[in-house]
Amino acid sequence: TNLIWLGDFNRHHPMWEMTTNNHLFTAVNSNAADVLIELLTTYNLVQALPLFIATLKASNTKNHTRPDNVFCS
Repeated sequence: TNLIWLGDFNRHHPMWEMTTNNHLFTAVNSNAADVLIELLTTYNLVQALPLFIATLKASNTKNHTRPDNVFCS
């Protein structure tokens, strides 16, 4: 069975977030992302989007982040 997970996961992690967003790599965000990463491992899913591609530009700060992602088996 092939799987595709995509959506606004709103999880920030160095595995997919731009390195300029290190302010997002807090313990709380890391713990939240760990739950997603565990599920990715359980279902053998890999990231389908190329690394460091932003999916959101914040309206206030104009900062580029990646809360949205695509994973597939």
